[in-house]
Amino acid sequence: MNRLNSPSSSPKQRKAQSNVASGVYVLVLSLIRAKRVTVGQLRTIEFAPGFYAYVGSAMGPGGFKRVARHLDVSAGRNKTHRWHIDHLSAVAEIIGISKIATSDRIECEMARNLALNPVLTGVTGFGSSDCRCCTHLFYARHLHDLENEIQNLLNNLCQETSRLSVSVEKLR
Repeated sequence: MNRLNSPSSSPKQRKAQSNVASGVYVLVLSLIRAKRVTVGQLRTIEFAPGFYAYVGSAMGPGGFKRVARHLDVSAGRNKTHRWHIDHLSAVAEIIGISKIATSDRIECEMARNLALNPVLTGVTGFGSSDCRCCTHLFYARHLHDLENEIQNLLNNLCQETSRLSVSVEKLR
C-alpha cells in the first residue's frame, strides 16, 4: 500500500491519487552525435548517433507527471539524474512521447516485445535495474524504423485489450 492509499491519508489525497492518469510511456529521443555517458551505477555507455526509444512506467503516485520531469531534464531545467533515462535525456532531445493509459502493468511486456525485434538494438541493462528485462532502451539508426516498430507494438497491444487509451505526441 502506498502512502496516499494508506488509512492515514486524507480523502482529498486519495481523490487526487485516483485522478492521476497512470500507465506506461515511450519516449523517443534523438542523439545527433555519439556521446559517452556515465549512467549512474550501470556503467559508461557509448551512445551512437541516431534514435532511441525508452519504455517507462507511470504507475507510481505521480502517474504521467514523470514524463514532464523527463522533458525538464532534457531541456536542462532539472539537473537531478534519478533514473538511467535522465543521463541520456540530458544529452539527447526528446522528440516524441507515446502514453498508454492503463491500470495493467505492461511496461516489461512492451520492453520484451521490442527486445525481440531484429530492427532494434537493445542497450543491455538500461532502465531495467528493478525488473528482469534485459533492457528498456532501444536504438535505431533511422527514425522511421523506430517509429514503425513502436506503432506496430501499440497496434498489437490495442488489439489484445480494449482497456488501453493511447496518445502519441510528436515534439518536433
